[in-house]
Amino acid sequence: PTRGEIKRLYVAPAGRRRGVAAALLQALERRATERGMADIVLETGTRQPEAIALYEALGYGPAEPYGEFVDSPLSRFFGLTLPR
Repeated sequence: PTRGEIKRLYVAPAGRRRGVAAALLQALERRATERGMADIVLETGTRQPEAIALYEALGYGPAEPYGEFVDSPLSRFFGLTLPR
């Protein structure tokens, strides 16, 4: 597969606002690149403004809807093209 999906990313409240989520995402991106993937996609909820802000700050942009949430009005989809 050339596309990876980040299914869940959760940081306990005590670890938030300390760069933990960004470090986890960047580690996943490196791993996906090492495995030859071209891009990563993820889905988050419209009620997760902190998550949306994080993904946008790290360069994730809008992506085509996919999976079980494709028709959900409460979902937002993001993607990132990985370096070669």
